[in-house]
Amino acid sequence: MKKISILFLISIWSVNAQQVELDHCLNQVTTHYPLFKQKNIEKEINEISKKINQNAWLPQVAINGQATYQSDVTQVNIPNSTIEPLSKDQYKMYLDVNQTVYDGGLTKIKNDLQNISSQINNSQVEIEIRNIKQQTQKYFFNALVAQENLTIYKTSQNEIKERIKVLAAGVKYGTVRQSQIDILEVELYKTDQKIIQTEFNKKIAIEVINLFTGLSIDASSNFIIPTEIPILENNFENRPEYKKFNFQKESLDKNYDLTTSKLLPKVNLFGQGGYGKPGLNQMSNQFDSYYIVGAKLNWDISSFYNKNKNKKITELQKNSIDVQKESFEFNLKSQRISLDQNSNQLVELIEKDKKIVDLRKNISKVAASELDNGIITSTSFLIEQNAETQAKQSLVIHQIQKLETQYDIKLLTGN
Repeated sequence: MKKISILFLISIWSVNAQQVELDHCLNQVTTHYPLFKQKNIEKEINEISKKINQNAWLPQVAINGQATYQSDVTQVNIPNSTIEPLSKDQYKMYLDVNQTVYDGGLTKIKNDLQNISSQINNSQVEIEIRNIKQQTQKYFFNALVAQENLTIYKTSQNEIKERIKVLAAGVKYGTVRQSQIDILEVELYKTDQKIIQTEFNKKIAIEVINLFTGLSIDASSNFIIPTEIPILENNFENRPEYKKFNFQKESLDKNYDLTTSKLLPKVNLFGQGGYGKPGLNQMSNQFDSYYIVGAKLNWDISSFYNKNKNKKITELQKNSIDVQKESFEFNLKSQRISLDQNSNQLVELIEKDKKIVDLRKNISKVAASELDNGIITSTSFLIEQNAETQAKQSLVIHQIQKLETQYDIKLLTGN
């Protein structure tokens, strides 16, 4: 009846305790990590920059003014002429207006480049967040190992306490020496020390998880064992680094387009209106208003000189990115091989662990009975009891390591 009550209390505690799931922690990292705000900032920068680029199609207006005094002026020497020489002091205030008609696709290319630059920066943010997720995942499994070890230690303590109760009756009637109980109580203190150390390990993991996720997990929280993940394909295309490589190559192509846009003519309409002395009539010494309107064609033919060289540079830069991508993939494949082999090894170890635990349970059960009946000493019982505890710990650690490896593979492949 007492055992049933204990199990009932444990079940009530499990229901009321905060349930902590790995996926929830990883999702929290995405929104809580400070660098995530950079995405919103980058989005705003991108929109403003494109508007600035687009303003190139608006009329470009400039107000200019000048006042000069020159040492000499042009004079017309015609006999009997009444033409008055120009004044040496001259003044001008005018408005310049330029309107782009055709820019060779320059504005569109600049907007495309701005979009790509924004995507590259966002990819870098995703890479940083992924690294924090990896650390969060590591500490989650550390907390999970600590939690399972605590359960094993407390189960061991309960078993030792049961043996103490049985031996206490023997001490009372003089059939068992007090030293046998003392040996068991020493082991209880040792187990208490292990529990304290394990609880601190769990606390450290929880504090780091809280920092990365913004959650309020406490020591009483129950870490849920994640579900197993089926074998994932050896495909890394979803990783943010691959997106970054692709965007970098797109950026190179757009920069080349920006260079080749200089090969195309640019057409502008322009106008100038002003007031000055002299006006457009250079023979007049009077202040006068004036205006000029027209169209302008600009074609930088010299840009053709470097067209092929620029294209070659672009191709070489893209080849360099391909080499970086190939090297990165090589390292990822190496890590995947190591994780796969580790997973295979853990599968075999777990099978052996299960058999060892079953045998150790039987051995401990017999040892407990023999201790109760005075056949063996407390020391002999503890040897078997500790061996069972270690076997259980080995099984738990290997099972969690297997899960951790599966989730490492999931992150490695960008899933």
